[in-house]
Amino acid sequence: MIPSFAIDEKVRAYIRKSGQDFRLSTSSEGPVLLTLDYVSPKSSDLKILIGNNVLYISKIQARYIKKIDWPMMERFLNFSGELST
Repeated sequence: MIPSFAIDEKVRAYIRKSGQDFRLSTSSEGPVLLTLDYVSPKSSDLKILIGNNVLYISKIQARYIKKIDWPMMERFLNFSGELST
């Protein structure tokens, strides 16, 4: 079975602009997109090309995701201190 989910255009644009690869991970606040500086991809991860970058997603987690949205990126930005409110 190939999982089907959408990726918010705002997330795609941020990944392209950042020039970094990301992985969808689990946190106590919910799913979070982290750069590979914080988490390593697994060989079993799905790989989605976004511009010149890769978004890694656990095959197990992919079954439960309907949409990769901006709040997942905001969790990373808050965690890394890159989002100022």
